[in-house]
Amino acid sequence: MFIKAENNLRISIIVLGFTSLITQIILLREFLSVFYGNELVVGIILANWMLLTGLGAYVGKFSDRIKSKTTLTVISHIFLGIFPFITVFLIYYLKNVVFPVGRIVNPAEVFIGSLILLFPFCFLSGLLFTVFSSYLSEILKSNQINKVYAYEALGSIIGGLLFNFLFVIVLKTFFSLSILIIINFIVAGIHLYSSDRKIISFMISAFALLITLVIINIDHDRYTIKYLYPNQEIVHHDETPYGNIVVTKTAEQFNFYENGVSLFSTDNVIANEENVHYAMVQHPNPENVLLISGGVSGTINEILKYRINSLDYLELNPAMIEIGEMYTSNIIKDSVVNIINKDARLFLKKHNEKKYDVVLINLPDPTSAQINRYYTLEFFDELKSSLNESAVVSISLSSTSNYIGEESRQIHSYLFSTLRYIFKNVIIIPGGRNYFLASDGRLLYGVVMAIKLRNINTTYVNRYYLDDSKIEKEGKLIENVISSDIELNYDFKPIIYFLQLKHWLSLFKQNFYLIWLVLLIPVLVAVFRMNFINTGLFVTGFSASSIEIILIISFQVIYGYVYQMIGIIITFFMIGLATGTFYMIKKINISTRNYSIIQYLIGIFSVLITVILLALKSNIIGNIMIHAVFLILIFTTGLLTGIQFSLASKLRKNTISTIAATAYGSDLLGSALGALLVASLLIPWLGIIKVALILGILNIITGLFILLKAKKRL
Repeated sequence: MFIKAENNLRISIIVLGFTSLITQIILLREFLSVFYGNELVVGIILANWMLLTGLGAYVGKFSDRIKSKTTLTVISHIFLGIFPFITVFLIYYLKNVVFPVGRIVNPAEVFIGSLILLFPFCFLSGLLFTVFSSYLSEILKSNQINKVYAYEALGSIIGGLLFNFLFVIVLKTFFSLSILIIINFIVAGIHLYSSDRKIISFMISAFALLITLVIINIDHDRYTIKYLYPNQEIVHHDETPYGNIVVTKTAEQFNFYENGVSLFSTDNVIANEENVHYAMVQHPNPENVLLISGGVSGTINEILKYRINSLDYLELNPAMIEIGEMYTSNIIKDSVVNIINKDARLFLKKHNEKKYDVVLINLPDPTSAQINRYYTLEFFDELKSSLNESAVVSISLSSTSNYIGEESRQIHSYLFSTLRYIFKNVIIIPGGRNYFLASDGRLLYGVVMAIKLRNINTTYVNRYYLDDSKIEKEGKLIENVISSDIELNYDFKPIIYFLQLKHWLSLFKQNFYLIWLVLLIPVLVAVFRMNFINTGLFVTGFSASSIEIILIISFQVIYGYVYQMIGIIITFFMIGLATGTFYMIKKINISTRNYSIIQYLIGIFSVLITVILLALKSNIIGNIMIHAVFLILIFTTGLLTGIQFSLASKLRKNTISTIAATAYGSDLLGSALGALLVASLLIPWLGIIKVALILGILNIITGLFILLKAKKRL
């Protein structure tokens, strides 16, 4: 009887990890799509996820009062399966019910909204960790917390592998969520069958079968997504490895969205002409042109008005090209047009034999670390090596209209200074956006006259709508306001991205630093109340999530687009976690001395990461080697975290439920703070290298603190 209960419980723990990881990835993607996410939004979602899971784990210490653990397990699996499905539906349905259509949701609202929506699932999953730790320890009559931690990590590994290599490629969101319902219902049925409640078990299994049949016949994704786009006809919806693409139709116009962000609408003549002609007319004879993103919107048509020899169009997501061909006539089948589905920075590193006369960078503002990569000194330096003499580069920021706020002034200043460091001449041409033109050759504000002399047929960029003298006056006004004596924007210190976050918050009259102070005070109070063992876990959790973010952003900078790798990185962290928790702990003596040594090792490893990242950044090596190095680093992070958690769970003397609740809660509280603080504040402000060094110092100090506290206790 006990053997059967033990095996069933192991299945439940693995399924808990499996369900939690897939749910986390899906919910994170959906929140990003609905709330126009950047790293701050990611940090808020992850922080709430970990805080709520930690709260559930803490409350779980009172679960010893529950007599029937089997009944609790069965009910929990039913809700574990249902909650993710309902949560995703509510994310879509409530967005335009709670908030006016078209209004950007501010960070405080994202925090409160995600806190409410995530609460049911996260609280339950955290509660179950403590319950399962207590239950398994009760069956085996020994402390099994580290085993539960390892089994949950094993489930996460299985979930991560399946999601990254099957679900995300083959299945839509609600189909994936429905599979979670079916699996959890089956596990609930197994528990009921083993406890001689066979009729109820068969009923639940039949219900799971019914859900399967319903899933096959109903397109839940298409039905649900319409709530995000009221008064628009959804004509296309495609979930790709690079993001969620939606095409809507209003009247005769098609609107393209990626991850909830409006990319462009068909026939937007003004934007297309400004994106192209301000830069193209600066070069006397543009032959080879590089277009980075935006070709589907119609810019290719404008570029081909010049007698060019070749146009290399870089668009990372091949699905964007395929969908563009379905709904627009902007994808030109011309012999001079070469469509390349590759990250622009990776392309420039690997293909520098071709030299360009004009480079058009049609990207949104650097509101994320991902986009910031195209606004840095390193990128412009890489780009210049692929340019002919007197080539022209165009990149833009949102229009400042008639007033430049402080954050906007600083953003313009950093970009202007960074371009001036690489190019001899930089000017700003204001329009629908502020266009920064950079070149070692001569640059002119007189774009209207140049268009006329070239006899280029345009609808908007001409003398009927624009005036050269006004363009020059407004452009020089912006240049006079911004400061040229300012720092530069770097890959590993993305200051423009940081200023964009401040600018975003300023739109809602929210003080960036005050928000952080309010968030930090309760966390610091909780830390000071911890015993020294849990303080070590808090710092370990903080360091682990911080290192994950450092590696994700660094991989993005060094290699290219990281979207496809995030799930794999999380999976390898879980593999390391399971290895450290389940296997390596058997080779280490349980002592506070070893506990402090692991803390030192985490600190040394954090410092070592800086050396490795700088070495990788300064050398172009093969793709396989880059992937291998990053996966080894993330595996090691998980390994050290797993060992530390196992030692902590063995060193404490208390009831199993109390140890599990406080240890898991401390770990998750540190992870939550790291996820939010590092991504949204420390890396943009201090840079990746300094943050890694700070983590090293923090862990070494914590190791000393643990030793001193242990000696006092003795």
